[in-house]
Amino acid sequence: MSIQIVGLMGCIAEGLGLLVGIIVFYLFKVTHKRSIGMLFGGTSGLMIAIICFDVLPEALSKNRMDLVLLGTIIGILIGLLLDEMMPYLEERVGNKGGKLSTALVLVIGIAIHNIPEGFALGALAATGTDAVKQFIIILALHSIPEGIAVAIPFKAAQVNLKKIFFIPFILGSIMGIGVILGHVLSHSSESFVVLALGIATGVILYIVCEELLPESRKSWNGRMTTVATILGIILGLVLLGK
Repeated sequence: MSIQIVGLMGCIAEGLGLLVGIIVFYLFKVTHKRSIGMLFGGTSGLMIAIICFDVLPEALSKNRMDLVLLGTIIGILIGLLLDEMMPYLEERVGNKGGKLSTALVLVIGIAIHNIPEGFALGALAATGTDAVKQFIIILALHSIPEGIAVAIPFKAAQVNLKKIFFIPFILGSIMGIGVILGHVLSHSSESFVVLALGIATGVILYIVCEELLPESRKSWNGRMTTVATILGIILGLVLLGK
């Protein structure tokens, strides 16, 4: 599969998932905290599955544990850096325009996170693994609760649904940039492929552990959130065909 097709599919998956989440929240009024918590729990499970059962094993298969560990550490540091940027954004934007500013901060945060997620997809595509299509499906499912999270402050600010249709397109395009970047850099050498997969592992696991899982518990601190996470892992295994 060519990088152009992978990049386009990554854009569509991210954009479509976000669009579905936004439309579902606006039209069907998905406001029950347990449902939102389960969505975040389920997407956490999906991301754990893709990392633990595909990306990480693919990296380890190259017999370069040193590069895998180095990449994972770099990925975690990138995750920490991204987190450090968010309070700055909130300080500059978040207190000036109420709900709209909150929505803007969320959109910027998702945009920043889309780059390493796209990077992971691009690096995975460079290995020639058959799991690229499954990873794209998981990214699309992962984007649905993000779309709901973005829609909440926009709807609270009484922004019309038609006025935010451009957001999935922009965020999907950023995902595509990450895909191309990961693919191009991974073609420089096999060692860089291993390092790139390690970086993707570190960043995504950090996002899951620091943001998605806590967000699921914040929305609904009940057993069904845990069940949804486990079901997400199982669904990821099924999609990956493991």
